[in-house]
Amino acid sequence: MSSWLVILLVLALLYLLYKLVVFVRADADLTLLSRTLDTRYFDNKVVWVTGASSGIGEELCYQLSRLGARLILSARSEDKLKVVRKGLAKPNQAKILPVDLSDPSATREATEKEKALFGGIDILINNAGVSTRSSFIDMQEPTHRRLMELDLFAPWILTHGVLSGMLSSGFGHIVVTNSVLGKFGSSGKSSLATAKFGVVGMMDSIRYEMSGRNVHVTVVCPGLVRTGISRNALLSDGSLNNKTDQHIEAGMKPQRLIGCSIFFLSLRS
Repeated sequence: MSSWLVILLVLALLYLLYKLVVFVRADADLTLLSRTLDTRYFDNKVVWVTGASSGIGEELCYQLSRLGARLILSARSEDKLKVVRKGLAKPNQAKILPVDLSDPSATREATEKEKALFGGIDILINNAGVSTRSSFIDMQEPTHRRLMELDLFAPWILTHGVLSGMLSSGFGHIVVTNSVLGKFGSSGKSSLATAKFGVVGMMDSIRYEMSGRNVHVTVVCPGLVRTGISRNALLSDGSLNNKTDQHIEAGMKPQRLIGCSIFFLSLRS
């Protein structure tokens, strides 16, 4: 056997070994492994991120800023948003829009205020949300309604408020950070699953309606992510859980989730 043939066989075996390692270590859709991030997709686009003061939303802002996006950061706390903006790669390309999304009037008002910041948006990322820790029978109606306002109605109001502008400009992308609980239920999370299932149905319908109109819709349904979601979860009476679940601590880091999500979003271009 010639030396060249031996070299080719060794290279082929190394390539197969590399692919095997990638397959074993994969934590994302295997059909995406051969694709690459289109960094140009976010460059100079106006991206509105809700829930931007911590967790997934905060990491979204950091990574999108590095990719050249012009950002609108929203959450309840203006002080926390200022801290996030200071840590961005391009803080001069970010505006702050504080809003309490559990208040429908304030949410509608925010869709008008955002137009004065950059003259409209290209991408809306509905990321704000709250979880629960209560059985269905113990859940109190005011707490259930509070969750629904933030996790279901706020995305409806925001999406409804920006969609006309996207259609007028000829481009748009609606994104929701949802949950695997939008696909199946779980004990102690009936209220959360109700909202998340509703978001999936709403966005699926919008996607059909926007077909051929250059407005994209993406629903991200992550599993366990290492954030403060369990500490901030609502108990049946509306008080905070104020403790971290062990299975949340064992979840995916926000940096990894956002890396996968931004990669997937770029494929919409």
